[in-house]
Amino acid sequence: MCATVENIRNTGYNYSMKNFLVKAFICAEAALYLAFTVMDVFDTGDSRWLKFAGIALCFVVSALLSAKGGEVLVTAAVGLSAAADILLLILDVHYAVGVMLFFAAQILYFVRIYRANGHKSAWPLRLFLFMAAVAAMAQFGLLSPLDLLAGAYFSFFACNVMQASGSENKLFFAGLCLFLCCDVCVGLHNMPSALPEWLQSAARIGMWTFYLPSQVMIVLSGKERDVYEKMQ
Repeated sequence: MCATVENIRNTGYNYSMKNFLVKAFICAEAALYLAFTVMDVFDTGDSRWLKFAGIALCFVVSALLSAKGGEVLVTAAVGLSAAADILLLILDVHYAVGVMLFFAAQILYFVRIYRANGHKSAWPLRLFLFMAAVAAMAQFGLLSPLDLLAGAYFSFFACNVMQASGSENKLFFAGLCLFLCCDVCVGLHNMPSALPEWLQSAARIGMWTFYLPSQVMIVLSGKERDVYEKMQ
């Protein structure tokens, strides 16, 4: 009886701590988001470190949630995204490696989706989307190895979003949708010759308008261990 009461107390304590962590996380991310968005809109300075602080905080909080029974795949994927941001955002080097790290994160999200939707991989659709991406890039002369890697990543990512649309974890799906919107902005921003200046500026701001909220949603979607793993 005493052991049961103690277990209930521990469960309640862990729930309260997790709840406090989530609320503090959301407040801190909202403050960082507001700060760097104002800086970007009014072009008042270098906001890179504020942006990376938001991503690093996502990884730390996801790791803490995993330690308290959260989904470990989310922590691993967010960690890969944070590593990619070190290369692409902070150091501005090794773009191919950065894209591969983001691709690896999407593979982990695919594993999560695969477990949740009855082990459906949708490989024919993934192949079709990749071929369509290559055909579209060919129209703009974008067929370098890095372009093809980016096309493979984006098509794989888009299929992840399609498959996640039927997931019971709506927060995860919403996070992936915002993440995809971020990558669309990245693609537009990297096509300066094909876009008017105002649209390129909007894409530059839009990247992080979508990116940090996407990571926050994905982290919160992993607050509890996925049902598949609970059944193991």
